[in-house]
Amino acid sequence: MTRAAPVQRAVTRPRAERHRPADAPAARLTLRLVRRGLGWLAAAVAFYVVVEVLTYEQTYPDRASRQRLAALSDDPAMRMLQGVPHAVDTTGGFVVWDAGWVLAAVVGIWALLVAGRLLRGEEESGRAELVLAAPIRPARAAAVQLGVLAGAAVVAGAAAAVPLAVLGTGVAGSLLFGLGLAGFAATFAAVAAVAAQLFPARRRVTGVSAAAFGALFLLRMAANSADSRGGLRWLTPFGWLDELHPYRDPNWAALAVTLTAPVVLGGVAVALRTRRDTGGALLSEPDHARTRLGLLGSPAAFAWRSTRGMLAGWLLGIAAYAFVAGALIATVLDFVADDPNYQRVLERIGWDAGDVADGFVGAMGVLIGLLIALYACWRIGAARAEEAAGRLDHVLVRPVTRRRWLGGHVLLALASSLLLALAASAAMWAGAAATGADVGMTDTLAAVLNPLPVVALATGLAVLLFGARPRLTVPGSAAAVVAAYLIETIGPALGWPDAVLDASPFHHLAQVPAEPFQPVAAAVMTALAVVLAGAGHLLFERRDLTGE
Repeated sequence: MTRAAPVQRAVTRPRAERHRPADAPAARLTLRLVRRGLGWLAAAVAFYVVVEVLTYEQTYPDRASRQRLAALSDDPAMRMLQGVPHAVDTTGGFVVWDAGWVLAAVVGIWALLVAGRLLRGEEESGRAELVLAAPIRPARAAAVQLGVLAGAAVVAGAAAAVPLAVLGTGVAGSLLFGLGLAGFAATFAAVAAVAAQLFPARRRVTGVSAAAFGALFLLRMAANSADSRGGLRWLTPFGWLDELHPYRDPNWAALAVTLTAPVVLGGVAVALRTRRDTGGALLSEPDHARTRLGLLGSPAAFAWRSTRGMLAGWLLGIAAYAFVAGALIATVLDFVADDPNYQRVLERIGWDAGDVADGFVGAMGVLIGLLIALYACWRIGAARAEEAAGRLDHVLVRPVTRRRWLGGHVLLALASSLLLALAASAAMWAGAAATGADVGMTDTLAAVLNPLPVVALATGLAVLLFGARPRLTVPGSAAAVVAAYLIETIGPALGWPDAVLDASPFHHLAQVPAEPFQPVAAAVMTALAVVLAGAGHLLFERRDLTGE
């Protein structure tokens, strides 16, 4: 007689456990990935706003000086660079006009880079599959990530609005500007989110998003060049901020567009996510492309091949800025000739009032040097990205030393910086020649080459951070460069002590060509850059390779 086998009951999970949503854990993970960068971003935005307010009140203390500023700011070349002036006779209006586009560029670039990292970089690394192993659909995960990025954009906007309100510029105007800035950042995060669904590689997503960013900025410059082209401002997020007018006669339609665009683009990105597999893309590259073996003979050549597209973007952007700066020289000369009292204002911001043209060229040269220094920080950051992605492991298993590999990246950073400086000097001279300003090519070349020792110092600092704290390679070095520039820009006007001013390498630069070049300061900064880079090499050789 056979014994009946016991019946095994299926193990059932509690209903709450089976259907527990994974939205909250996914949101917490996304927040953890962005919180450090968001903290640095919010601190930088708040600091920059405070500096702008204090600088305005010190530089333009009375109504007469503010009226002269309003007259200068309405020049077509100035409008192309800064935007259409509105309520610049008020502190809040000046901050929006003078710093608004800078803050928008900073938060917009941060947002598109972070969105590309979350929505495409995580899939490339394989970590997205771990998240999707939880009970959450891919489109739902993308929506959660975009929601966290929208919250981060609100934090960035609040970082600008709160200091403005506290410093007495007006609560309503501060809130409106903060909302506009948040909508701007969220828009470019959504642009990158859409690109992440279309292209299979994070590098391609970043390149396409950055190209869109640059094209929309150029469209804004074209829109602001003449009143007849003002309608073009409605085609670019930069123009929406220009149309906002938060401190006088606010444009609610501009605010509505700014806040609606990221919602629409985010919805498109989520919808597109349902049409592809994880790791795939809607616009996959053909696998039958012709083999390209050029620039694969050495680590330095491959680094040049992989970053030359971004270098072209930096070159076009800096050259366009330099061209507009050169076109402003004639305007500044005419304005000072009509109002000699304005020379006192120029002296407060560091220009040589005895030779306005050379003083302006020298000031613009230092500003372009700041941009080139930021590029150098990013270029060393490309080495960090190669390590974080795991590609460096495949290089070092071959007969390539760490010193040779990192040295190639440093050499490329310095050579590319020199190329950017030469292009900027030519563009500034072309802008001056187009408007009939009496400025020679040698003057613009001397002005732009003058801050290259600071660029070398920024490169050395980035290499040091790469060796010691690799995750701080770009944020740490870029923050130090911007802080040094702000110290030199606002410190003298606010009467800061010499010990603080001397801490900025920009303080030791002469206003070339208005003043003679300072070879001793340049030699000291170059030597310090070599020491920092050497220390970074040694630290890199003694640490383990690390991922993101």
